[in-house]
Amino acid sequence: MVNKRAMYEPGAVMVCSQKRACCVVTLGFAAIIAVALIVAFTKPGCPEATYTGEPVPGLSINPTAAPPSTPPTATNGEEFPWSEVRLPFHVRPLHYDITLHPNLTTRHVQGEMTIKLTTIEETTAIIIHGDELNITQYSLQNKYGKPIEIVKFLVYPPHQQLYLGLSEILRRGSNYTLRMSFETSLKEGLEGFYLSTYTNGEGEKRFIATTHFEPTSARSAFPCFDEPHLKARFHLNIYREPQHFTLSNMPRQTSIPVEGSNLVMDEFQESVDMSTYLVAFVVCDYQVLSNLTAHQVNLSVYTPPNMVDQASYALRVASIILDYYHTFFGLSYPLPKLDLIAIPDFGAGAMENWGLVTYRETALMFDKRHSSSRAQQTVAVVIAHELAHQWFGNLVTMSWWSDLWLNEGFASFMENIGAEVAEPGWAMQEQFLVEKMHPALELDALLASHPISTPVNDPAQIESIFDTISYKKGASIISMLESFIGRAILQEGLRLYLDLHSYGTATTNDLWEALTQVTRKHGNHLDIKGIMETWTLQAGFPLISVSLQDGQVTASQGRFLVCEENVTDPNEPLNTTLGYRWHVPLTYITSANPRNQTMHWMNLTDVEFDVGKDVKWIKFNVGQRGFYRIGYDSAGWNAIIHLLKTDHEALTPADRASLIDDVFTLIKAGSISAAVALDLSMYLKAETRYIPWHTALGHLFQWVQLIFNYPAHTLMLEYIHNLVLPHYHRIGWNDTGTHLERLLRYEILWAAVQCGNTHAIQEAQLLFFEWRNHGLIIPPNLRSVVYSTGVRYGTEDDWRYCWQVYNTSTIPSETTLMLQAMAQTRDPWLMQQYLEYTLDNVKIRPQDVMTVLKEVSKNPGGRLPAWRMVRQHWSKISQLFGHGSFTIGAIIKAVTSPFTSSFDLGEVESFFKEVDVGPGERALAQALETIRLHIQWHEHNLKDLTQWLHQHLSLPLTNTSSEQY
Repeated sequence: MVNKRAMYEPGAVMVCSQKRACCVVTLGFAAIIAVALIVAFTKPGCPEATYTGEPVPGLSINPTAAPPSTPPTATNGEEFPWSEVRLPFHVRPLHYDITLHPNLTTRHVQGEMTIKLTTIEETTAIIIHGDELNITQYSLQNKYGKPIEIVKFLVYPPHQQLYLGLSEILRRGSNYTLRMSFETSLKEGLEGFYLSTYTNGEGEKRFIATTHFEPTSARSAFPCFDEPHLKARFHLNIYREPQHFTLSNMPRQTSIPVEGSNLVMDEFQESVDMSTYLVAFVVCDYQVLSNLTAHQVNLSVYTPPNMVDQASYALRVASIILDYYHTFFGLSYPLPKLDLIAIPDFGAGAMENWGLVTYRETALMFDKRHSSSRAQQTVAVVIAHELAHQWFGNLVTMSWWSDLWLNEGFASFMENIGAEVAEPGWAMQEQFLVEKMHPALELDALLASHPISTPVNDPAQIESIFDTISYKKGASIISMLESFIGRAILQEGLRLYLDLHSYGTATTNDLWEALTQVTRKHGNHLDIKGIMETWTLQAGFPLISVSLQDGQVTASQGRFLVCEENVTDPNEPLNTTLGYRWHVPLTYITSANPRNQTMHWMNLTDVEFDVGKDVKWIKFNVGQRGFYRIGYDSAGWNAIIHLLKTDHEALTPADRASLIDDVFTLIKAGSISAAVALDLSMYLKAETRYIPWHTALGHLFQWVQLIFNYPAHTLMLEYIHNLVLPHYHRIGWNDTGTHLERLLRYEILWAAVQCGNTHAIQEAQLLFFEWRNHGLIIPPNLRSVVYSTGVRYGTEDDWRYCWQVYNTSTIPSETTLMLQAMAQTRDPWLMQQYLEYTLDNVKIRPQDVMTVLKEVSKNPGGRLPAWRMVRQHWSKISQLFGHGSFTIGAIIKAVTSPFTSSFDLGEVESFFKEVDVGPGERALAQALETIRLHIQWHEHNLKDLTQWLHQHLSLPLTNTSSEQY
């Protein structure tokens, strides 16, 4: 036998005679031919062979993906026999039996798991997910209990996979039982099975163990087939200490003291079929509020004991919304209970685990004495979102993450409907514009956007699409679909979709088929799939350029991109067979018929139509229900501006907000002069509604940020102040009025402070002084302005007092306000100290790091310190949030979004060339494009803006003359 090591040592040489060499070559060719014949005529028996079973929707591997340059290597040095990130579909799970013993003191977790499997295609291996698990025992039996020898066990950490090579073939259609014992530890981050802490009313630190598995972290808690289409039933047992109790997806069935120990074992009822990412369990010592809904679901809210008095609002709202969804979807909530639980350390806003929904404290707790209307709305909206998931996502799950929008887009669409039912006076359908449509349009105008349905493969790619496109663009195109088929038909189509795919998985095509079936049933022969695929399969959206001449409208469409340098040839289709053309439901109202909208379809084409020669103005995209922007010609903008200045209430608040958003965005792209937006904005002196003001102030203060280092900065603040001043006097400092009036009051007061209004600053400082020194209870909707102003114009002691409140308050919304307020400091030393606190999870919870970095970066004095801190401590930040976290991308965008110069762009590009950003890669591309956009904005607009401000600030603002553009 030849020694293998000797063959590959430097200087080693193998020699043989010519005759022997000829024999070896001949035998080699014979062996190759024999192997080829065996492969050709032998049925696949292991995952290395080509899979020939029935395909699962979304399972196919991207055919354009390049093969790995080197074979994957297991931890023991052997070649790992499966090279794909996705699991093969040779076996699938039917049932999991899981027993866990987490020790909340040592963080050690002992686990045992039994999986009942069925074979889809004959194989001699099982590949399953496992991440950072120490597998101590494993065995396999057939359905008769006969052991099957596992001859090889391999671990491949890069794909988080375990390989079990078998001594015999698993037969198609047969069931088997896989058993594993394992050890792991409670994680330190915010994913998987992790440890969280809170401080009780006596000041004692308490520990809880909780889970967050979406999208790919169940595999770090127990070995599993961690892909959404591989649904199974789960039976769970958890050992705990007597002072704790446990929760899971299903009700607790028994609690049995363990003989000879100070432990209790909780056993839970078996679940319905569900995906691994929806499994959840919590070990805690919380208190609970409960009630029984009208449909006999046991609904409970769990909180730390000192917060239980803040849970009643969530319980009331959840009861109303859950009962409404029963009716809306036409299917009962399928589980006997639904728990909502506040988690002290939680990365996302909430997670829809079936039957056990986990929340950030700020998304579940509300105290009417201390929490603002905005905080209250957040609670209602997040609850409505997560409860919608109990149908969209849980009952029917996307087959693969490329269709994530089927979960998140629909939940985001339904959240406004659900919140509107719970709180009818909040105008949630009107707020849809500023909460969903406008943010989605902003991101989707970047070349670094992505289609709603987009191929993803590995965990980092999956995490990267938990973004505005999947959530808010998804919701927006469903809203647009509803606008042209109607709520009743949409509802009936959704019911059919849910009914056909209950307890299973579905693709986007399944949704279109259900909606098409229903629309045709009602005599409407719209090609739903053909229409909607133009919105889901290509990134971006159209700019509809319109002109009106002698009663004739001409409308043309083309992809809208804000950065000029992204477009090499506007007529060249970019990465899509659809050629960046859309089926556009173009709606409009006119001066001749302002109350009744008309619609023309632009079916991948441009259109012309008559509206009558007596029409003075025309407003397209009525209510901004369509996911597109409108570009008027100069005459069109002149007519719109004149209308707003003379009779703005001829248009709805939604239409006024859409005009503001469109005109400011077109200026970003360099399509029109800054003077157009500024002339339009002059009407705001007469505007009294929240939606237009929210939209306008967002754009105006973005301009303030862009010109911070230029003389026009002071002029811009003066102009905004002139717009705001009459409303500041009108709206006042009394926390009264409707929900939308309270939201508007905050916007106006904070704008006045930012513009340097002396009265506003002094009023806020006085309230801050009385609060700090005499215990004044500040009205909830004034607190944000008062705290932020108090810190901005205050002393180091004022900052330290807010830091103390952050550390001691039991009102989650109050701690958030403290984080935001402390970022307003103008003291460089305090700013640097605050940033350094984010590196200490005792001082600032990891879930709050993003808030601090974002708020500090908004502060002109904090932009560079925040960027320096992230660069200096990137490895620690990356380690804290992991390569499976969307937070990485959010941090990149937060600290780079204020940059406006070529120097800044070079610094960001240079730094990130050298580091691995994991799931933040797409966010980084968007951040770089945003900086380029800011540079472009200066080139196009700074001169015009400065000139306009000089001219108009020396004139009465009531001047309504229209210029030609």
